[in-house]
Amino acid sequence: MKYIITIILTLNAFFFLRGQNIPNGDFENWRVRDHFKLPGVTSTVKNAERTLDAKEGQYALKLSNTYVPNSRGYRSYAINYDGVDFNGEPLSMCFWSKYNLAQGDTARVYAVFREKGVYKGKVDFRFTGSSNDEWLRYSVPIEWSSSRTADSIWIYLYSYADYGVDGDGFVIFDDIHFTNLNERQEDILNHGFEDWENIGVNYPAGWRSVDLISYEQYYSFLYEPTVLNITNSDIFMGSSSLLIKNAYSNSNGNLRYGYCYLGTENNDYYTPHFPIDTFKYLQGYYKYLPDGDDTARINLRSWSKGRYSSNDNFYLSSANEWTFFAFPINYYTSTLPPDSAGIIFYSGKTDSVRGPNSSLYLDNIELVMQPKSLGINSLDENASIYPNPFSISITIESTENNTVDIYNTLGKQLTTYEIIQGKNTLHLASLPSGIYYLKTRNQSWIKKVIKH
Repeated sequence: MKYIITIILTLNAFFFLRGQNIPNGDFENWRVRDHFKLPGVTSTVKNAERTLDAKEGQYALKLSNTYVPNSRGYRSYAINYDGVDFNGEPLSMCFWSKYNLAQGDTARVYAVFREKGVYKGKVDFRFTGSSNDEWLRYSVPIEWSSSRTADSIWIYLYSYADYGVDGDGFVIFDDIHFTNLNERQEDILNHGFEDWENIGVNYPAGWRSVDLISYEQYYSFLYEPTVLNITNSDIFMGSSSLLIKNAYSNSNGNLRYGYCYLGTENNDYYTPHFPIDTFKYLQGYYKYLPDGDDTARINLRSWSKGRYSSNDNFYLSSANEWTFFAFPINYYTSTLPPDSAGIIFYSGKTDSVRGPNSSLYLDNIELVMQPKSLGINSLDENASIYPNPFSISITIESTENNTVDIYNTLGKQLTTYEIIQGKNTLHLASLPSGIYYLKTRNQSWIKKVIKH
């Protein structure tokens, strides 16, 4: 059964009695599925990794082969398509390597030297077998076409040299440098593979996202992330909120909706994941910016001794500001109380994708016996506040005399002002930059403001 019950208000959740029954339902705790990549280098997502098994320094680059029957398997490479700056007149390209390649597989080092864009020379070196768990130093002569001068180098490193791989294996590279009669030349940028950037998947602790599934199951990233940690002025309260959005899944322009669900494994999408008692409502805060006629959806399922107790779909319509929602839960298959539940959020219609920009913001999701709304009137009927954002002071034009308390995002009351009917100026230069909430004592309105 579908319900659309939306109660619009912009009240911070610290004014409600919170229930911590949905794990990390306030989305304050986040994790990163690490994936380290060399800056400026194009590499395979799978089988190109940072390793502590290094000859020099702390890290080295490891490229692996993974055999897969009836296919070319997974191979690996790291390529600097933009080149790196270099000055000198080297005779040899040198590097350290440790490797254990399957019989029939070949690793390859390929480098091209240019001066002002003109080809000057190259290295094309291949090796096979195993280094027997020892680091070996290679010094490969450079094939110069004319003078031994270059201002840039393009380096290509491969764990393979042929179309497919014949078995599992790896090759590790470290300390790529250049020599002239054993005299070391000026080092190139990141020659020892010490500098890496973490481009891993960010996700709420205890939740899984389509981004995380794509990475762990298919060893690839979506073209754009669909689940993001919001920490800027778009948050509702605390230090972060959840954003789920439609996005392009690949460079071909294919669109998909985003989703996020409670769980630590892929099959938690379909199975109970956290224990619950009998609650009558699901409530929380959301903001939804649809692309066209898109609609966001929440799927809440509960079980009683392994049998479905509820399976409700709740739909969220457009809302440009943070909005309170409360949906009744329909228990229908058992007289026994529910003992476990699962929950899934979708950024768009799952039968088709309307557009790339549908964005669903969520915060403070919980299960309750009764919605904890205070029935507060909208701000526009009682006061006008400007400028917002502000830097020194704000003006409140009020329709009534009132007392205004100012809170930070942690719910701590900072100061109090008495306002009268008409125009009031609040001098707030002493407050640090950030997000604050103005709330009246008679609970006629509350407003989020931002200080630069």
